[in-house]
Amino acid sequence: MKKLLYWSLLVSFVCTLSVPLTGLVVHKLASTVFLLLCLVHMAVSRKKPGARRWALLGGVLLAFVSGILSLIFAAVPWVLAVHKVVSITGVFFLAIHIFACRRGFKGD
Repeated sequence: MKKLLYWSLLVSFVCTLSVPLTGLVVHKLASTVFLLLCLVHMAVSRKKPGARRWALLGGVLLAFVSGILSLIFAAVPWVLAVHKVVSITGVFFLAIHIFACRRGFKGD
């Protein structure tokens, strides 16, 4: 069951990143699914989340909220810039998290 969760996280993450190919509607849906799967992943995780994992979840939540704000305030260019910076930083730290916790892909 965890493998399905991990692969679902990966697919929703890739769909979220491929916004130039899929469009804005698929990006919004995939990011919502990714956020919900992140919350499920935190609940199912065996380890008690430390400060780094809470910060990672906060970064994902911040990217989600800044994306919503960039849709609402489309006339303000710095809101979209903040969303891009937070999202790229989030991708970087999610890659570190995947590399550090990759044993879930090898087999439970």
